[in-house]
Amino acid sequence: MPNASTIRRQVGGTQQLTIAPLSAPTITTTQTVFQLNNNALTLTGGGYIPLSAGVTGLYAGTGQVLHIHFTGVVTGAVASTTTAVFELFQIPASALPLPATDSSATVIGLSQEIGISTVGTVDANGDAAISFDADIQLNADGEINGSYQAVFGTVATTKTVITPINLPGGEADLNFLMAVTLGGSESTGVITPTEFSLSYV
Repeated sequence: MPNASTIRRQVGGTQQLTIAPLSAPTITTTQTVFQLNNNALTLTGGGYIPLSAGVTGLYAGTGQVLHIHFTGVVTGAVASTTTAVFELFQIPASALPLPATDSSATVIGLSQEIGISTVGTVDANGDAAISFDADIQLNADGEINGSYQAVFGTVATTKTVITPINLPGGEADLNFLMAVTLGGSESTGVITPTEFSLSYV
């Protein structure tokens, strides 16, 4: 739930400007970035709209920690077989806005990976819960530092230190996207995001 520390928050759903679910035939063995819905009737893609911290002077070199949180569920996948990994990306302000017509590959090519989950497998019913959390700081030299961890079903990604990422644009480059990659070519299963948020710690 959002609170006073929440900076930006996107929620899953099928309404305008909520995070659209992804189905297995759409997701491939290459990275697929989550998009927003832009039409409650046709559910056409609303484009890649990152979580952005904004340029406030509160982050760079202040020690302020930002918490990035992503949750979702997988349903209807091939029981005990479907695997997936989830990745958090940073995208510079110079690449924004991203056209809805861009491919995931184009978006990934403009971005830098912050962290990736361990490969997880759905349960005997073809379901799994997902969570991905990262704590980051932007130092005075314009580098992201921090750590992340994740859970996919019963598989946990242990707390991992982020390889420092240089942000030439400073706070303007604090923009984040999530992506998923399946372990194989699956014909069933839906990944439904429930929340993607950015908060103060």
